[in-house]
Amino acid sequence: MANPRIQEMERQVLGDIWTTDEPYRTLRELVDNIGHRFGGSESERLGAEFLRERMLAYGLENVRIEEFPVAGWERGSAALKLVTPVERDFSCVAMPYCPSADLTAELLDVGDGELADFQRLADLVPGRIVISAAETNRPGERGSHRNDKYGWAVQHGALAHIFVNQNPGMLHITGSVAGPGQGGVAGPEREAPIPAVGVSWEAGSTILRLIRNSDGDGTVTLKLSNRTVAATSRNVIGEIVGYEKPDEVILLGGHFDGHDISQGAGDDGAGTITGLEAGRALAKLKGQLRRTVRVICFGSEEIGLLGAFHHAAANDPATFRFVMNLDGAGRGAGGQEQLTLSGWPELVTWFKQFADNHHYTFTIQDQMNSHSDHYPFALRGIPNGTLNARDTSAGMIGRGWGHTEADTFDKISLRGLQMSAALVARLAIAISEDDTFPTRHRTQEEVREQLEKENLLERAIAAGRFPA
Repeated sequence: MANPRIQEMERQVLGDIWTTDEPYRTLRELVDNIGHRFGGSESERLGAEFLRERMLAYGLENVRIEEFPVAGWERGSAALKLVTPVERDFSCVAMPYCPSADLTAELLDVGDGELADFQRLADLVPGRIVISAAETNRPGERGSHRNDKYGWAVQHGALAHIFVNQNPGMLHITGSVAGPGQGGVAGPEREAPIPAVGVSWEAGSTILRLIRNSDGDGTVTLKLSNRTVAATSRNVIGEIVGYEKPDEVILLGGHFDGHDISQGAGDDGAGTITGLEAGRALAKLKGQLRRTVRVICFGSEEIGLLGAFHHAAANDPATFRFVMNLDGAGRGAGGQEQLTLSGWPELVTWFKQFADNHHYTFTIQDQMNSHSDHYPFALRGIPNGTLNARDTSAGMIGRGWGHTEADTFDKISLRGLQMSAALVARLAIAISEDDTFPTRHRTQEEVREQLEKENLLERAIAAGRFPA
């Protein structure tokens, strides 16, 4: 039987969200006026101040900026030239943490860049520049991450890596590449061991055609100028403090940083604003929620989940009742949300029951991955999930518009922001009020077993994110 008190809170929140264009205007100002908000940059600092002011205006409590040191990265010039079989210049962008370079070497096509490709060509990789697909997975599929492919290139002795966007449109693909110390804040720890650049589908296809028509022979020159420097990044935090159990926290968080070649409107400006809009509506319930709802805008996700790692490490894991990562929320036309849990079958049952009770269908999956802001909390055994929404790039490969120049405000709709924010707010109320919500945290041994099962343990240990 429905709880009248909770129903009244839901009515207030839903009416508030559905009768304003506040999130749309806020996102527009964030991405159009402030820009990319790349981790550790001045743009990110301005974005943090803007979000803090919005939280204060919305009436959130304990509003603060949480600073932490990072290794920043500054882009310089980038030139890619095919020397043989013909001379041709191609536009490229250096991947964040790519070092400076001036090298000429034979080019090797490693196809999709999967481990099997590198193993098959292992004798040919050393001393060459490899070229591969950046991402090959279609929506709903699970493929190897860019950093997996880059890591295999390093391990097999490649001199550099060229990533090809798999979606047409003359769009460069970007994404950070890992140095030896992914959590480090000094340049030498974070700077990547070999250069990596991204090119468009059209540029990559042309390069591959030219070398394939020459029996696979080709030589390229890469000239890059970049800097890895000490910098400061920021999380932005606000709360609606619970009246009965204030020390039990439901965390709602999207990352507000983007890549410096883009506005980062969908990845993850929309997710950030989804959480902020849910927080704005929930702030009207001050004194009515039993547990604390904390809204966080994570910094520096794109360069290593650094804001999430900092916040997870700075708080007792027992503090968190549930962490809802909003990377990808608020996109599309609305009504196409999906929640991916990190291996919590008992939570699958609870969320499915919520969907049934509210007559609101959303996809619920249960699959651990390590490439968004839920992961630092998962490593600490905290119940977590990522809520996102299918967007206008459905059917495209990988991130679609994400990590390219096309991740712009025009791809976002008010309805998409409203529907994601409404679902997030209702879930926050339910998790705050329901004493039957499954809250058991995993032990570190259970986390270790889970990481091993998902083939993530070795990487987590190597990155210094999990004890050996």
